[in-house]
Amino acid sequence: MVAAADVTAPEIDAAVTGFVAGDCHIRQTEEKAEEEADVDAPRSGKTKKDAGETGMAATEAPAASSSAALMASQFVAAPGKAKAAVLGALRLSYGDSELSFGRAEASDLFALLSAMREGMSTQGIIDTLWPGDDDRGGRLLESAVRQLNQVMRQASGLGVGVKFVVKVRQQRQLAAAYFDVDLWRFESAFVRTGTVEGRSARLAALQEMLALYRGPLLAGRDDLWVLPLRQAAQRQAVNAAERFAELARMEDPDRAVDVLRLAVERVDPYSEVLWCLLMSIQGEMGRLPAVRRTFELLKERMAEIDAAPSAQARQMYERLIR
Repeated sequence: MVAAADVTAPEIDAAVTGFVAGDCHIRQTEEKAEEEADVDAPRSGKTKKDAGETGMAATEAPAASSSAALMASQFVAAPGKAKAAVLGALRLSYGDSELSFGRAEASDLFALLSAMREGMSTQGIIDTLWPGDDDRGGRLLESAVRQLNQVMRQASGLGVGVKFVVKVRQQRQLAAAYFDVDLWRFESAFVRTGTVEGRSARLAALQEMLALYRGPLLAGRDDLWVLPLRQAAQRQAVNAAERFAELARMEDPDRAVDVLRLAVERVDPYSEVLWCLLMSIQGEMGRLPAVRRTFELLKERMAEIDAAPSAQARQMYERLIR
């Protein structure tokens, strides 16, 4: 589930700034209180008027708006391809038109094949989507393929000879020539994080993953087959945020903090790895009020799942605020 065509990585500042500015929900009143509380704290590295702990400051609103616009246009389908967004709720569009399927089986098939770039066998699809009745499942599959083809032909204007679901080595899959899927780009960037050389290239691949991750895979769907794929994508996004922060913490700690703040809001609010790394970098910058606020937020998030910060997290916090 990781093979994907190469996609040109976005500029580092544009992609990461978009990720940072796009969804930060911490209240500006909290930012102001933290700034005032931290006025005499020692600092090291680059700062953004102490807004790094909690997001973008009110004085940076124009830049944030610009960054949000960049983020909104981050995933642009290649010419001649439909845009399929599955990191978050499923959305399919062609050009400026949103596409939808009239039948549930077509939507289900499209969701499955979007999440499985290498495709699945006919029997595997039937067993996954319509288990227990091969005859009925076979009919539903063929109906889904026909409707998917019909919807795409109407949107693209291509002829009846064009197939949008193809067979490759006995696997049914979406034709890569006609679909651009955010998850496929995400997976391609994930591969590059382990193959490219140099800090800048790794940052570019990691930032692309973070910019593309707009929410849980196929959000809103509770199909059993979705859950392990959703968890895997989330783990990869958490890992990307952690690795990006580690690479950025020495030269640009504010950017590392911003990425981690967004990651604990948008990727995984219950990841102690991310929360502890955030506190660690804030501590290195001498922002003890921010460390305290971060630990309070960690306790709030863990309480949502009837849990509490681990002993290791508490020990780190206590060591930082001494």
